[in-house]
Amino acid sequence: MRHLLLLVLAGVLSACGAAIRTSGALRILSVAPDVVAGCTVRAGDWMALKGNAFGTQAEWDAGVNYVLFPPGVKAEPVELTQSENPATLFFRVPLEAESGEIRVHVEGVGEAWIPVRVEPALSVQMAVPGCEAPTPPSEPQ
Repeated sequence: MRHLLLLVLAGVLSACGAAIRTSGALRILSVAPDVVAGCTVRAGDWMALKGNAFGTQAEWDAGVNYVLFPPGVKAEPVELTQSENPATLFFRVPLEAESGEIRVHVEGVGEAWIPVRVEPALSVQMAVPGCEAPTPPSEPQ
């Protein structure tokens, strides 16, 4: 019985470690694919964040705001497709990305740390509801 209790406790603690952490006024409402629920992402695929404030596209283009994947690789391109209600940010998983925590920095707003498991670009993507890569933003005209 004690062994079972320890296993359950370990599972709860590991699940708690997979939460999104934020600082300042930054709030993340959702991530696609839902990496918090255990979805993996493939290098080269797009991800999307919805939140309360991601700054301006000019700040992203200038590098003031950034998305950093382990081991310290910036996500590019980063497209702010909606500035509010909720703010929506798209970015591509870098080919060099590794599993760990994504760091999202929004100058003057705050930071977020999002757990992510990254698979190689050539891996087979399983059809799991909620784990699909989001449709990338449309190309500018």
